[in-house]
Amino acid sequence: MKPLLYSLIGLAIFSSCGNNTGEKQDVTRTDSITAAAKPDSVSDASLVDKSEAMKASIETMAPSLVRQEIVLKNSTASAAIKQKWMKMDVYRDSAGAVRRIKLYPHSGISERGEEFYYDHEQMFFVFIADVDKKEMENHDEGQPGKEFHFAGNRLVKYDDKSGDKETNEAEERSMYETSLPLEAKEFLALAKTK
Repeated sequence: MKPLLYSLIGLAIFSSCGNNTGEKQDVTRTDSITAAAKPDSVSDASLVDKSEAMKASIETMAPSLVRQEIVLKNSTASAAIKQKWMKMDVYRDSAGAVRRIKLYPHSGISERGEEFYYDHEQMFFVFIADVDKKEMENHDEGQPGKEFHFAGNRLVKYDDKSGDKETNEAEERSMYETSLPLEAKEFLALAKTK
């Protein structure tokens, strides 16, 4: 009887040690992922400078970009996109590459528009601000809004100049880091079908 009791106790101890080890490994793995995702400020500053230069280049070439308006109601866009956005303007360079996509909300749904900037089909900058009622192009520099600089799918700089007061900035940043790259790919795919 005692050997069976000792065996059960030993098995229980062995099992609990195994679980603790597994949990510890998960924590360690999560910690190393978090540590790897922490920005290197010198490197990120360089990425932001590069993003600013590419954005300025696209804005400089704006007069030569070819604009194509896509009314989203009649497009292959998802229902969620059609519900939120009325149209998008796609701007292509002389080689036909998409350089910028500007989205206009439905009246009464929102007053905020979004602009996505691309380099080699990779989104690198997003600007979200109130839509200019005159729909003037390239007059958003220095205007109140939210600016997002990306390196791949990683948000390297989020600058909120909108004047909105957010209750949880870290949560908002995380939401944008997740959602904007997905939206950018979807809008680019729509642009390529037209």
